Amino acid sequence: MDEQVVGPELVLTTDRNGDQVVLAVQGELDAYTAPALEDHIAALLAEQTKELLLDLSQTAFLDSSGLRALLTVHRRLEGSGGRLELREASEPVLRLLEITGLREHFGVPAASSE
Repeated sequence: MDEQVVGPELVLTTDRNGDQVVLAVQGELDAYTAPALEDHIAALLAEQTKELLLDLSQTAFLDSSGLRALLTVHRRLEGSGGRLELREASEPVLRLLEITGLREHFGVPAASSE
């Protein structure tokens, strides 16, 4: 397991198992931190990652820049025959996915309270 601190707002924890990676995103995913997430994932894809599972349970904030980063990663993985799965999306993440109509695009189940 590898942990990368991206300033005080974001910590990325990577757990690799062959060509599958679980990446926990803890903190804020915004205009300041999204480029670092994209760079980190680009490095994972260069290492032949085919399945990326993003654990968003500890993602406290997601804005349009963070959402753009998720869409970019999704497109890159699909283009190379890979797969992106968003897991355990926090309430702020679910809310933005709902508002933008992208919850189903990413295959994120509805909140259990619905």
